[in-house]
Amino acid sequence: MRLICNLSMLGSCPTGLGVYAENCISRLADRFELALITGNETASLPHGNVLVRSPGSIAIGERKCAAIRRQLWMRSLRFPLNDLVYSPTHHGLPHQSGQIITVHDLISLRFPAQHRAQYLFFRFGLPHLLRKCRAVFTVSHTSRQDIAATYGYPLNRIYVVPNGVNATVFKPGPLAKPADPFLLMVGACYQHKNVDEVLDMAKFWKQDYRLVVTLCGGRYRKKMEQKAAKHGLTDQIEFKDYLSSDELLRLYQGASALLYPSLWEGFGIPPLEALACGTPVIASDIPAHREVLGEAGWFVKLGDSQGWSEAFQSLASPSFVKERLAAGQALVSKLTWHHAVDALEQALLCVEPRLEEVRQRTLTVH
Repeated sequence: MRLICNLSMLGSCPTGLGVYAENCISRLADRFELALITGNETASLPHGNVLVRSPGSIAIGERKCAAIRRQLWMRSLRFPLNDLVYSPTHHGLPHQSGQIITVHDLISLRFPAQHRAQYLFFRFGLPHLLRKCRAVFTVSHTSRQDIAATYGYPLNRIYVVPNGVNATVFKPGPLAKPADPFLLMVGACYQHKNVDEVLDMAKFWKQDYRLVVTLCGGRYRKKMEQKAAKHGLTDQIEFKDYLSSDELLRLYQGASALLYPSLWEGFGIPPLEALACGTPVIASDIPAHREVLGEAGWFVKLGDSQGWSEAFQSLASPSFVKERLAAGQALVSKLTWHHAVDALEQALLCVEPRLEEVRQRTLTVH
């Protein structure tokens, strides 16, 4: 049999889904003999036999109608039932029975206006796709329970394969924090990332910090720029579009804290990356953050002015920062991509024990 990995949706500028997919599949290729469905513009292609190349116009992050083109293109793909097709995202093959997809979260169902096409897929398309799946992978127990409750999918067929962080890349910088302190928000391009609340609570931070908001564009950015102007914060807030890996790393290393006040998450990679860089994290008190961050995060109930005030005051306490960062380093050591792929390997073998033959062939070659 073949283990076929579907990377057709990945482009040259990966965001959260792409980071997960590339890190998992590149390491999986060291353990299994892989066959690949991939695009020409995939940022980092693992070693494996390329079966099909997808057009660049269907990649995540492409312009309007990419999602529709993606679904139409994937309808043309069908492989023998003896093959196991695994997608590290929710972009499964509509006509492939017995496949595995990865549903990271159900955010699009909670915030349908953010991405209408994605909402329609999760509302109407995903239930049909789930009927084609022998198992579903997801990134947290929070999402596992959410998927089971929303779609009625059997809990014993949903496996947790968590996100990870590359601590050889994300690590404390060689220099001290800058003299001009700033707070950082990462990936804040949609409503559920909740830049609104940070602006509403500006009275607690504007005297001591600037605010840098990254990967923020489109309509939501314009709305937040207007709100910042209304609050008289234009000179204290810097909005940035897509950044290079080096630029993002420098921001993580230099920030006084990462703010992650999401209304909902399935996991959340930026808090792990910030902690790996020696930067404390102030996060919303929601189930996924509690599950993932544990003692490493400072949690604030959304809308709680007193909670926000105490959180920003805590940044001036060396003992607080030291305590949270020590817990963060312990957390980062457990949530590496190596550990994530250990979980992925175990889940794949649980779903399809015959993959042991594919794994043994790879081990013999290496």
